[in-house]
Amino acid sequence: MKKKNNSLLWKISGKKNPGDSYVFGTMHVSDERAFTFESLVHEKIRECNAFALEFNLETANINITAEMMNLPGGLTLESMIRPKKFIKINKRFNRLTGYDLRQFNHSLPMQVTNMMAEVVLSKDRLKSLDESLFQFAKDEKKILLGIETFEEQLAIMAKIPVENQLKSLLKTFKSFKQFRRQVLKMAELYEKADIQQLYKSSKKSVGSERKLLLYDRNKIMADRIAIMASEQTIVCAIGAAHLSGKKGVLRYLKKKGLKVKSI
Repeated sequence: MKKKNNSLLWKISGKKNPGDSYVFGTMHVSDERAFTFESLVHEKIRECNAFALEFNLETANINITAEMMNLPGGLTLESMIRPKKFIKINKRFNRLTGYDLRQFNHSLPMQVTNMMAEVVLSKDRLKSLDESLFQFAKDEKKILLGIETFEEQLAIMAKIPVENQLKSLLKTFKSFKQFRRQVLKMAELYEKADIQQLYKSSKKSVGSERKLLLYDRNKIMADRIAIMASEQTIVCAIGAAHLSGKKGVLRYLKKKGLKVKSI
């Protein structure tokens, strides 16, 4: 996509669709920079009949969620990391987050890495951008949907070998300054609505898991967004990194014969 088309909000229309729908690239952060386009998205939510996040926050099964986010087979982070190294990174983790790493001993390493990313960004709002949009749509009495289910997302995470997740977590601790720069760069790109660079940075950061985390999900999300938009007017909010690229959601929607235009 050309740079002049930098946008986080895209109109999707089709001859058989009941009206214009929208796809918005979001971030799961509460940093003020992420809320630059909030009022514009509110306007589109008011215009449409329904609103969808990647998963419906109201129907996510918390009990299943907690179980699926744990390490398998009684493993713990402490048992997987050499004692001296664990003590060292635990001190660093405590200094950064205020928590003891043992409190997350049974969590998948990816969950801890995500926590580290949240620490880097400011907590200017009580809710993240996607949660705030969901609440707004709920207050506006819109139909609330999920493009995927949370269980599907967690099942994808479970396919990433624990060893790979641990390697990534340890790399984060080893070069936290570099990790911090990367997270801040993503926030900066988001503020600029530079979806092409966001896609490239995300593709690089997920490495060998890009097919699982990006490409496959993009296809599924595009299929489901197309169906939803054929049934009612809707605003679909998905991670901004899923928008651009040859295997991005916008490209897949175009392949389905839908007209896609930046707002």
